Amino acid sequence: MNHQHDMRPIQKHPLNVRVFHYLLLLSFLPLAATGLLLFFKPLTQEAMQLTYDIHIIAGVVMAADCVAFTLMAFDRVLLFTARVFSFGKSDLGWFKVLGGYPQKFLLGKKVAVPPMRKYNSGQKLFGACVLIGGTLLVFSGLVLWLMPHIAPREAVYLLGQVHLVAGLILTAFLPVHLFLAVYRFDDFKAMMLHGNVPYHDAAEYTPLWVEKEVVPVSGEKGC
Repeated sequence: MNHQHDMRPIQKHPLNVRVFHYLLLLSFLPLAATGLLLFFKPLTQEAMQLTYDIHIIAGVVMAADCVAFTLMAFDRVLLFTARVFSFGKSDLGWFKVLGGYPQKFLLGKKVAVPPMRKYNSGQKLFGACVLIGGTLLVFSGLVLWLMPHIAPREAVYLLGQVHLVAGLILTAFLPVHLFLAVYRFDDFKAMMLHGNVPYHDAAEYTPLWVEKEVVPVSGEKGC
């Protein structure tokens, strides 16, 4: 069946996920920018102190957002975790062609891509990095901020290195994530606005999710 013009809405991102994502985005962007400034130290001492203060405030917002969402929507956190850590042969096939994006952007050609569920393999890899890296960032950041003189010196040094590496990895992912989010504009609008993707978009990019899990909806229920 051709779903090319099927505009029925499918809810992909419910309200609580969108609010969490908003706060995560609004906190991580200044965290990434100030983190790079703190690493390279290109500014005056007064400007670096302001940079540090902004970094701390953004870090507290991100930590509070993550903790609150985990407590209030634990079932959704478990579902997301199960999705992003479910790798199989189709994911290997996806990575062999990198989702077909290089061929599309560089050569103007379309290649066969293994059918995906709710998240494609690249999104699952990014999601796994966010879960692991975000947890490490929050934990290490809180220790480095609240008890740098209480914790053992070796532990503080190790947590500092963990904080740095996790921050750099997630910051490196950020431009690609933002570019592909805007490229997949229907999904971008779903995450940033109303939560819904058109049936034709879901059927094209996430056919297994549509086939096995989705029922078109108009309310705040979804997968």
